[in-house]
Amino acid sequence: MPKSVIQYDLLISCPGDIKDEVNCIKEVVDQFNATFADSLGISIRTKHWSKNSYPQSGGKPQALLNEQFVNDCDAAIAIMWTRFGTPTDEYGSGTEEEIEIMLHDGKQVFMYFCDKPLNPSQMDSEEYKRVKAFKDKYKDRGIYSTYTSIDDFKRDFFAHLSQYFLSLKTIERINNERHSSLLLKGLDRENHISDNAVIRDFKLKSEYDENGYIAKLREYYSEIDSIKTAKITGNPLLTGTLSFMPPAEISDNIKTYITEIAKHLNIELNENFFDLGNLHKSLDGLPMYSSVSGSDQEERKYHLIYKLYDTIKDFLKWISADKALTGMKSLGLILTNAGTDYDEDVEVSLYFPKGSLVTVDTFPELSVDDKNYLMNDRDLDEIFHIPSTAEFLDYADSVKLPKQVSVPVKPIQGIFGSSYDNSGDFTDYLSDVWGFETYTTDKCYVVKIHFDYIKHNTSVAFPSIILLFNDVTDIPYTITSKRNAEINNGTITIIK
Repeated sequence: MPKSVIQYDLLISCPGDIKDEVNCIKEVVDQFNATFADSLGISIRTKHWSKNSYPQSGGKPQALLNEQFVNDCDAAIAIMWTRFGTPTDEYGSGTEEEIEIMLHDGKQVFMYFCDKPLNPSQMDSEEYKRVKAFKDKYKDRGIYSTYTSIDDFKRDFFAHLSQYFLSLKTIERINNERHSSLLLKGLDRENHISDNAVIRDFKLKSEYDENGYIAKLREYYSEIDSIKTAKITGNPLLTGTLSFMPPAEISDNIKTYITEIAKHLNIELNENFFDLGNLHKSLDGLPMYSSVSGSDQEERKYHLIYKLYDTIKDFLKWISADKALTGMKSLGLILTNAGTDYDEDVEVSLYFPKGSLVTVDTFPELSVDDKNYLMNDRDLDEIFHIPSTAEFLDYADSVKLPKQVSVPVKPIQGIFGSSYDNSGDFTDYLSDVWGFETYTTDKCYVVKIHFDYIKHNTSVAFPSIILLFNDVTDIPYTITSKRNAEINNGTITIIK
């Protein structure tokens, strides 16, 4: 599971005679990160002029270093041995200036003085006097540590680094810096995240709308009408071969179906519209739509007629279900974490006025055929689902375990002359697809939606749109979560 981590920059500040310790500092920081980064949610990154500075003109060297990275560091480790360093405009050395910057800003400074033995011939007595003078001055401003070997330094620095970041005060500060900030957002008409939410007229999702279906039907009628076929007679070889195979035909029921729809669309069918020429049934045992044999034009016309028939059936089913659902409103909502830490076990409660919310119990009455269409020919989850965009994730991305939807058994139709009444299955399936619980109080409906997990700086769509019978002006809400003790109360405004 992804985790948020706060990055702390540690400045390494030391004169040129400190060399081995610089590498040791990096090793200790790596050890600290490997040991505590996951549990504390923090990581330390070292900053040193040798790797973090770059050529720049227009200022004094130390001032440029301060601007490039020193000022932005969160803490510092400073080490002195025999050299104090090169003076700057304001301080006795660059190291002293960096220490003063940190102390002035109230930042932590790990101060060390090296007492390793050194050949007197290698020591600059004047430089060493400056080191001792600084040491005497610093003792009144903080605690420092001394060491006599590299091993002692590594041990002490790891202990000091750990003590500082594991202190209760620091942990409290880290926890205050890292927290979720959960907000409810809406979707505008272009499906962009907005501080307000837009209520839209609900339309049953489909590949085509009513005009699109009609245009597709007209296209099929025109294409079929343009195909000219005619029976070939007088060819003994052909007629002899065909005599063993029955002719391919369009049933009277399908012809009537297609003819009636043509009348409604004011389309006049010519007398040869259903003429299939010498097309005959094949003996290859393939499914009905493929088990014909004839010329390319004959086969194409046959298949187009069945495509027309299937499209008519789908159109009539869609328009029946769409009209049954006409009048409802839809609302798309988004959960946003604008904080600096992830959160989990989030529960959003929405409060709707009585009579405004569509629930599984108040869902419009549908015919058995309409329910069968929505459950079997269509995907209920897709109808109500809010798909992800570049701005927000799909609800499924917040679920730790895959969502289990109880898919009903497809009803058997036609055996007893009517469709199976699957009203109970439809209600259960609808409840699973919506993915939220609804409760009733004396004054309102309460909708509760659960999110397993949400990363910081992330937005996640609700499991589905919310359906309404009428417009509302605003929706009060509360948000509770595992990692935030406070209850977040708010109101999202609805615009038309």
